[in-house]
Amino acid sequence: MIKKVLVLTLTLIFAVSAFSQTLEENLGSMLSTNAEMYLQPLGDAFGASMNSGWYHRAKVHKMLGFDVSVKMLVSAVPDEGQFFNFVLNENVNEFDLSGIINGVAPIELTFADIYKDTDTRTPTFFGPADSAGLLVVADDHLKTLFRDHLVSELTSQLGNAALAQAAYDNANGDAEIANFVGQLEDVPLPPGIGLAALPLPMPQISLGLPMGIELTVRGFPESDLGDIGKFSMYGGGVRVNIDQFIPIPMFPVDITAGAFYSQMSIGDIIESSNTQVSLQVGKSLNLLIFGVGIYADAAYETSSLSIGYDVDPSFGIENDRIQFDMTPDPGMRVGAGLHLTLIPLTYINLHVSQTPTNSVATAAFGITLR
Repeated sequence: MIKKVLVLTLTLIFAVSAFSQTLEENLGSMLSTNAEMYLQPLGDAFGASMNSGWYHRAKVHKMLGFDVSVKMLVSAVPDEGQFFNFVLNENVNEFDLSGIINGVAPIELTFADIYKDTDTRTPTFFGPADSAGLLVVADDHLKTLFRDHLVSELTSQLGNAALAQAAYDNANGDAEIANFVGQLEDVPLPPGIGLAALPLPMPQISLGLPMGIELTVRGFPESDLGDIGKFSMYGGGVRVNIDQFIPIPMFPVDITAGAFYSQMSIGDIIESSNTQVSLQVGKSLNLLIFGVGIYADAAYETSSLSIGYDVDPSFGIENDRIQFDMTPDPGMRVGAGLHLTLIPLTYINLHVSQTPTNSVATAAFGITLR
């Protein structure tokens, strides 16, 4: 009987505003190491999206100028984020073979002994929904291990290898082992959700303050997700006009620096935090009631995603809660954007950027003044 099993039961729903997907039992077939690899592309994409869309032009608002915006942040998932290799952990599994040969000691094997290590490529959270991996029982290898164990145990009992082999044959050892191994099942690994990108809607407000300062806040009101717990998402930051300090009259471009922070939590299951410092350089032109602006930007950003879930104690895991943190290496983002005013007091913004892990596209529409 296997004391510890690989398959854990878990129902986990990931829901963020208009974007929602059910993980259901996807995490349930993994211990923490594999769960981290399964969800790492989600952590990368979520951090890339959360650190996007903080501004829509290089110029800051004038005193008491403002904009109220709705932004769609979309992080593309790279090809390498579609699959990972499932790790066969070293947990010891005990098999009682006394039903074949009475009085023999159990044999202890790891998952690497039980399953073939050549069939462990499986989708990540974003991977294909129709090509889940499969841990295939290593039938021939197991039969050999069981046979060698039984013959060794009989040799110790009888003190003679020939007598041990004869006793094994008389017990129909090979047939009994084949029947025993045949009862072990291949383990299906969780599929992905078949999504090539992570979309994240975001409401946001910016307000101009004295001395070329602009304050930005974003997020959603706290809401109750039932059994999962409360969902909250909020963030804020500040931008400062830099070119005002350059002693050149009518400096030809706008230069602005900014710093931002955001946080999201879903009950006690998911918690994320993200920071960014950035620099934007661009130029805006107003043509009567129309306007256009272009800008380039660079940012240094960090993000983290913490995952925790409870495990049914009947599975024999030492701790009844699995918790792990995913913290991608801090990195640089570079991008460029276009700002358009086609209708008075409104704006449209398109922005593309590249982080170390994801390509991100931002589309925004808002009401703006000054």
